[in-house]
Amino acid sequence: ATHAAFAVRADGAVLRVPLNGDAATEIVAASAGATTVAAHPAGAHVYYGTATGVTRVDAADGGNAAAIVSPLPSAVASLAVDAVRGRLTWSTAGGDVSSADLADGGREAALASGVGGAVGGVASVAAGDAADAAAAVLVGHSVPALHPYGTFFKPDVMVELSMATEGAAGRLAAGTVSAGDMFGSFGNGVAAIDDVDGDGVSDALVGLQADGEAVSSAGSVLVVMMRADGSVKGQQKITAGVGLTNGAALALAAEDRFGTNVAGMADWDGDGVPEAAVSAHLDDNLFDDAGAVWLLFLTATGEARATYKIAAQLGIASGDQLGQGVATVPDIDGDGKQELGVGTHGDAEGGSARGAVYIVFLQSVGGVGGTAEYRAHTKIAGTGGAGFVPVSPTDAQWFGHGISAMTDAGGTAGVIAVGAPGDKD
Repeated sequence: ATHAAFAVRADGAVLRVPLNGDAATEIVAASAGATTVAAHPAGAHVYYGTATGVTRVDAADGGNAAAIVSPLPSAVASLAVDAVRGRLTWSTAGGDVSSADLADGGREAALASGVGGAVGGVASVAAGDAADAAAAVLVGHSVPALHPYGTFFKPDVMVELSMATEGAAGRLAAGTVSAGDMFGSFGNGVAAIDDVDGDGVSDALVGLQADGEAVSSAGSVLVVMMRADGSVKGQQKITAGVGLTNGAALALAAEDRFGTNVAGMADWDGDGVPEAAVSAHLDDNLFDDAGAVWLLFLTATGEARATYKIAAQLGIASGDQLGQGVATVPDIDGDGKQELGVGTHGDAEGGSARGAVYIVFLQSVGGVGGTAEYRAHTKIAGTGGAGFVPVSPTDAQWFGHGISAMTDAGGTAGVIAVGAPGDKD
């Protein structure tokens, strides 16, 4: 497989980003129209695509849309999201192109909502139905002051998960999304997760970083159990004092913003249920806004039976905002287990807010029914280091704002795409 990546600069220019020297087909999808909406220039948000996945590289909407994309199983070749107008466009490996308007919950509605913050692939939606399973994606919303959406999408079927539809059959339960969850909170982090409840259908994680059920803006995450038709089968909220079992603890404070980003993880403890990584990028436990990432070890009902916090192990500092970007990374060290990629877009090594990414190596503890814990890490600073040589690092480039795992063309190493929305090159 070959890879192509593009970024859209603030002035609307589309830049090709070389990835590992791949001779990739260049795929660019432009936005409709040439007008400027609010402060955001017209232009596409462009993703690289292969037969196994799609990944966003950059955003032109003020750097407010970190993207996390999980692999898709087969036919999706490319994906583009116009975050200002709310249009999703995708193509299959065979070259067919389709599109859907996600604004205001309809395929043909006026383009006004700004969908397109975070994107996550769903690994399997309909057993035995390759056409359905090929192009299922989750699209979140992270543009402030606009109606929030967490949307499940596949060809010809769109199931809106929002305050507007909650309480209806096959949607989120009434009261899930509150007024305080609006303005980019609900769906700010969204990702696929392997089958949690054992029904053979992949499920979803949705972050609500401003959720105040436990304490003001402490945040929460929803584990959403899906049916094959894209409707909601069940849900479980996890926050401080909620959705915890077996004595598990989740120490959250006001303004931690737990749910900033989410990532589905493999089954680390051998109980047949996948785990989840959830960030709280404004966690103050170490230093002001240093951030943290929590590992949640899930049960088949979506509750967390154990938790593990990653923060102090990495030597982070005030303002780093660990967890602004989070993604699982394919096994690098040969132990057969995933690694975790975590961004600290406020990292000040070499200059103010140049950013960094940590590759965190975990290890299993306690066998079946146990947990995982930190073993080691590698830091990739936005100013350079660990083999990374940036073209011209600058202050306030916010390297690490968004992270996504990629498939290496040579199959010899893990590859990640890292967003730096403040980069001026």
